[in-house]
Amino acid sequence: MAISSRALDLLLLLRGSEPEGLGRADQVSYQIETAILMGILTEGDRLPTESVLAAELGISPITLRQSLAALRTKGLIETSRGRSGGSVIRRQIELTDTQLQHKLKDTSTEALRDLGDLGAAIASMSARLAASRAGPQNVEDLENLAKRHRDTLDERARRRMDSRFHVSVSIAAQSSRLTSAALQLEAELMTLWWGLPVHSGSQNSLVKQHMAIVDAIRDRDADAAARAAEHHSRSEMEYLIEQHLGLTMRTEEGA
Repeated sequence: MAISSRALDLLLLLRGSEPEGLGRADQVSYQIETAILMGILTEGDRLPTESVLAAELGISPITLRQSLAALRTKGLIETSRGRSGGSVIRRQIELTDTQLQHKLKDTSTEALRDLGDLGAAIASMSARLAASRAGPQNVEDLENLAKRHRDTLDERARRRMDSRFHVSVSIAAQSSRLTSAALQLEAELMTLWWGLPVHSGSQNSLVKQHMAIVDAIRDRDADAAARAAEHHSRSEMEYLIEQHLGLTMRTEEGA
């Protein structure tokens, strides 16, 4: 199935999320890998033709082919030639809990607090603007994501839904720069979050926080939306820092 125009837009907005020092081909590979990891691109999605995708990404077809070759080597896409050919997402990226927990443990508390401050600022302003700009479809999309997050039993899928919810609030704000900032932040946070368990009390709180944001946006209450979004973002980061400190302490005790 061809990817939607929204998925392509989000893929393009991921530019800038990649680590420093990568060449352009590796940057594009990183963008596509991140989109797969976040669930923006899913198994069976067909990428645009090489000429179209290269033009959208602002790169040469040769550079794109280098990126696609790297993704094929990792088994993330498969490519067929001919009139009905093209590149299709082959599988979802899954990292082990151990890999993810190592990354969280190795990220400093100060870096996490900085990410938390940025996340709270993006979430608050996005929700404030969404309360005045969101259309009925935006509100419906947020409600659906909140419900899917509530009903999903798989923890990794639930984390993806939460990330998509954050990004969708920025989309509802009708600001491409805020959406790009939210995407890049979630791309950085996703491999810190996904190795952590979600206990039932925390999950219930997240569900209520999502619905408080949706309700405030639907009611056009900008102040309430901003407060709810900032509270949600900061409570998530407090939990992340708590888990980071716990991992660090256990490592020191085992040394």
